[in-house]
Amino acid sequence: MKGNSNRILSFKLARRWLAAALTLTLVMGSLAGGAYAAEDTVTGIEWSYAESDYNTGTSSLEMYVEDGSVKLSVLASISGSASKKDVTADAAWKSSNSSIVKVDKGTLSGVGKGTATITATYKGFTLSIKAASDFVYDQVTIMQNSQSAPAALSDVLLGQSLVFTLDGDGQNISDVAAWSTSSSSVATVDEGRITLVGAGTATITAKYKGKSDSIKLTVSSPYKSIEISPEPANDLLELEVGGDEFALKAAAAPKSGGTLDVTNEAKWTSANTKVLTVSKGVITAVGAGKTTVTVSHLGVTDTLTVVVRTPYQSIKIAPEKAYHMQLQDAPLQIKAEVLSNSNVSSDITAAGDWTSSDVTVATVAQGKVTPKAIGTTKITVSYRGVSRSIDVTVYPSITKLKAEKTTIDGFKGIEGELPKITGTTFDGSSVDVSKLVKWTVSDDEIAELEDGVWTAKKLGETTFTGTLQGMKVEVDLVVHLKPIKLLAEAKDVSIILGKASDLPKVTVVYEDGEEADISEAIEWTTTSDNIVLMEKTMKGLETSTVTLTGSYLNKTVSVRVKIEEEIVKLVVEPAKLELNPGRSKSIKVTGYYKSGKKVSVGTKMNWVVGNEEIATISGSSAVKALEVGTTKVTGIYQGKTVEVPVTVTPKLKALQLSSKSAQLAAGGTFTVTVQAVYYTGSPVDATEGAVWSSSNTSVATVKDGKITAVRKGSATIKAAFGGKTASIRITVK
Repeated sequence: MKGNSNRILSFKLARRWLAAALTLTLVMGSLAGGAYAAEDTVTGIEWSYAESDYNTGTSSLEMYVEDGSVKLSVLASISGSASKKDVTADAAWKSSNSSIVKVDKGTLSGVGKGTATITATYKGFTLSIKAASDFVYDQVTIMQNSQSAPAALSDVLLGQSLVFTLDGDGQNISDVAAWSTSSSSVATVDEGRITLVGAGTATITAKYKGKSDSIKLTVSSPYKSIEISPEPANDLLELEVGGDEFALKAAAAPKSGGTLDVTNEAKWTSANTKVLTVSKGVITAVGAGKTTVTVSHLGVTDTLTVVVRTPYQSIKIAPEKAYHMQLQDAPLQIKAEVLSNSNVSSDITAAGDWTSSDVTVATVAQGKVTPKAIGTTKITVSYRGVSRSIDVTVYPSITKLKAEKTTIDGFKGIEGELPKITGTTFDGSSVDVSKLVKWTVSDDEIAELEDGVWTAKKLGETTFTGTLQGMKVEVDLVVHLKPIKLLAEAKDVSIILGKASDLPKVTVVYEDGEEADISEAIEWTTTSDNIVLMEKTMKGLETSTVTLTGSYLNKTVSVRVKIEEEIVKLVVEPAKLELNPGRSKSIKVTGYYKSGKKVSVGTKMNWVVGNEEIATISGSSAVKALEVGTTKVTGIYQGKTVEVPVTVTPKLKALQLSSKSAQLAAGGTFTVTVQAVYYTGSPVDATEGAVWSSSNTSVATVKDGKITAVRKGSATIKAAFGGKTASIRITVK
């Protein structure tokens, strides 16, 4: 099976061409056999393979390790058909020795040298064939200088040049072999060319078509050490940002003795290039900080610690706060000063390094900022390690000014921001120009202004006037007494889903006790998106309960708003109340939605008592009687009203009859009276109001206290009034 490489390549090319032709034939056969039914009867199977893959002398299919594959197919004979069916993918495949030849659905690959039997089984039929595998080359050998390289090289020095080749049966196969290294930090390899990286050991391996060879390299430095000079005091080099460059040198000590200047050949690195950079030993200080400089050359290294400081404490600019200007404004001149570590200030406006973060908005040169387009840019000045920035916003020209509100309220000592000012541009769009407006106050005894913030000083009214591009806006400030508390008309409010409802009414209580309706001035907010707040109304968007927060002069009040379906009817139980003083009874109110659902709303209604001296009502809709008399309670929910009359009567203690017993003759009469004795007040005659009864009307009858004897016997006459009873015993002789 061995021969020269040209014969092998020709053999393989022919084999691959025949395999391709056979594959096309099998594909066409498969297409022709597409009409086979699932119930086809298999009468036998046979092999199909490229003739170039089969050696008749050894009666085996032949292949090479890691050198392509051999395609072996199985064709099935079908009853009633002259065509063969390719069943390669459906057959069960097996290799007698998969360490020699592997098989995967008819694809044979060489793994090692030797032979194996390949078996395919389909629908009870089995085929077997011998397959032989061999290496393309008997061996491969790493060569150095046209001779077989040793197993190891122990005296390799960094900087040395090494080139290996790989020989396979007399052929140079370096460029097609797979080269690898066990340690890329020691040596790397590319088609046999070695690059020495660092001291240590590395094994170089070359592999081709299942055969490999390797060589172990022990790499060391040709130098004992390397040193950086000049050596600073305390091993610490101190530099200043913006100072002169500092030059270092590197001297290496060969193992053979002496020293060599390797400053230019060595590799110089900075651990932090934001602090300093280094090239061929020359250090440039970039920014304040501490870092290390490292020099390395052929396996030896040395380091130096460097501290870079700024000679200045800080930098100051004027203006120092964000600046706002219009596109047509003249350039803005920013001044910059630095304070040295020795506490001396210097103007560096001209010497500083000025930059604009967005030159399309504004450019800057020696502190002069020129507006170019609408937008915001950051202007920065840097000087020897210190820097300072300011935001500059450029606005368009405007044609009209408008204040968000024209009246604001305050009280003595409170401060607040002036309202937002909107400008109308040339194209009709709106832009917030609050930062551009210049303000004055008409009466600085009432209030004072500073940087757009007003502070109320005493009671009264004053006017703030804002000016921009010759246009003016006015905002009136009213300074009130200090508010103590905000009172909402109702803490719980129900509104109908989808319908606009009035915002809650709110009263303020000032420090002098006076009250005022500030419903128009209060500002309402909410964190819920289930409700929309408009200028004077609110609209619920989804059934839920949300909280509104009202603000006025640093005081707040909260109102819970229940958003629900519309209630079309309210039914109250009981329709009227009769109570004794000190007694309580709850009112039940049922609401009926449009959908027909009902809900209890008694505790959610806003209840009012007509006369609070007679009765009161709690949040749980319980009415409590206080004094004898009549009144009514009124409840409102979703704009609908219910009224419940309340009658408070004195509490009855006992009934007293004018007599406890009487004797009568048949036909005789006797009149008795009854008094109602209450816990409060004088006794009341209840004779006419009482309900009278006789235990035996055949002996005696009674009407409004008048007893009539009927016949001989005894009877009990009873009077009932206000839940109490009293009795008199009648004997008829």
